[in-house]
Amino acid sequence: MTPAPDPTDPIKALLDAASAKYMSSASEALALADEAVLALAALGERATPAQQARVLRTRGLALHYGGRHKEGLAELAMALAAVPEADLALRSIVQRALSIGNELLGAHEDAVAWAAQALTAARADGDPLLEAEALLSLGVGYSRSGQAEAGLEQFAQVLVIFEREQAGGSMSVLNNMGINCKNLGRLSESVAHYERALALAQGDATATAVLQSNLGEALMLLGRLDDAHAALVAALPVLAPSGYAEAHTNARVTLGRVLLKSSQPAAAQAELELALRQSAETGGRNYAARAHQTLAELHKQAGAFDRALHHAEAAHAAERAQFNDESDRKVGALRVRMEVASARHEAEMHRARHVEVTHAHDELKALHAALLAADAEKNLLLTRLAEQSRTDGLTGLANRRALDEHLFDAMARSRRYDQPLAVALCDLDFFKRVNDRFGHATGDEVLRRVSAILRAHCRATDVVARYGGEEFCIVFIEADAAVASRLCDALRCAVEAHDWAAVHPQLEVTLSIGIADDAHLTTPEPLLAAADRHLYRAKHEGKNRVCWHGSVPASNEHQMQRASGQP
Repeated sequence: MTPAPDPTDPIKALLDAASAKYMSSASEALALADEAVLALAALGERATPAQQARVLRTRGLALHYGGRHKEGLAELAMALAAVPEADLALRSIVQRALSIGNELLGAHEDAVAWAAQALTAARADGDPLLEAEALLSLGVGYSRSGQAEAGLEQFAQVLVIFEREQAGGSMSVLNNMGINCKNLGRLSESVAHYERALALAQGDATATAVLQSNLGEALMLLGRLDDAHAALVAALPVLAPSGYAEAHTNARVTLGRVLLKSSQPAAAQAELELALRQSAETGGRNYAARAHQTLAELHKQAGAFDRALHHAEAAHAAERAQFNDESDRKVGALRVRMEVASARHEAEMHRARHVEVTHAHDELKALHAALLAADAEKNLLLTRLAEQSRTDGLTGLANRRALDEHLFDAMARSRRYDQPLAVALCDLDFFKRVNDRFGHATGDEVLRRVSAILRAHCRATDVVARYGGEEFCIVFIEADAAVASRLCDALRCAVEAHDWAAVHPQLEVTLSIGIADDAHLTTPEPLLAAADRHLYRAKHEGKNRVCWHGSVPASNEHQMQRASGQP
């Protein structure tokens, strides 16, 4: 609904109303921004460059929130060009909008770069609240790109400014600080930030529930299960009707984990299965993998190994789907940026064709430089697009998409030349405990180091890929399962012997591996499924081992040792 016009500044009234609608209804925000465009046009020559920049900024953000990123980037670029050179405050506001737009697009590096520019302009202007807003965007950009420590530093500066200026927003900043501290494994600090935020959220039931849910997870990781249970039970009834579907599902999954840790498997199973139904109904699968992992652990503890295997496989499938979604989103972001670069290239070409003869020499020199810059940006984006579509961002290994291509080709060559081929699925043992006990930053470092070990110890002809989560896949060219098992046992020993104390004094990491070989299959799926079955057997028989169709089951190993006279 369009707000009542402000007789002193009707355009500002429309822009304020549009800004309030970004997250709840992007289409309404865009409609209000379009009304502001018409109101600006009605002013004719009386319209100022600053008004034009503000209208373009609001419309650009509305387009971004509506998923129309290419148009949003173009609109915000025009907004920045319209900002008067001396208006540092408006420049900072538009640059922050470019940071938000790139964040929504998934271009985290660009979001950080624009936030840094907005911070420079805000500090030059001398407005502390404008500086705080730019620092907030910088903190979000760092956090979303995996730099939790850097993000935390920015949020701490924002909090100081908000409290000094007695401005609102401290509750949201404290929540972000709690999340970053949790991800860094600084759990006591995380709890303290959440509790401070809860004290500020009094009277806001939805904000309180979201904070209680986040607090519940930090308390669980600290081992304060009763406190975690109380926080989550208080949050769930408020989150259910709030419209925050993912927060509601996350709280239910966390409650299931708390109940399992509290030796209440029946109640835990009920919560986790309800969370999976909610996830399926809302279309969000961010927490499905965690729910399946917890159910796999629950059924394994109960001795229901078939059910445990079912949920373990479902967890892997959910992680792979989420991983592929993230990869597609990154590729989409690069494609949008490439299209914007191409549009700029075409615009410069159009200008070049219509340059005035009297200014041809100087103008063409400038345009030529602009064209070269646009071409260079386009080529860089094309290169990054190709790399990111086939590479896992965290480990630098081939991703699932690249693995599928390699494996399909390798199987075809193996059949054509009658050569052996083996596939190994490798899974880090107790990796969930690493994340829960030492934090996700430590977990990420473990994944990076294991990836480096696998690359260093595999042959040049082998293909090493991240299969999803903490699972890796190796394609052994011209090797059967027996040869691959010897290579994999060396990998397993290298991982176990690595200096993990350099990462954390109490850290130990081992690897379970399943191997399959059948060069006569025509598609990768049955081969991977066979390797997955042997991997599950390796996990079931005690972990930190290699299993394949020729390996001795753990139940027979002791008997064979006795028969051969071994101790």
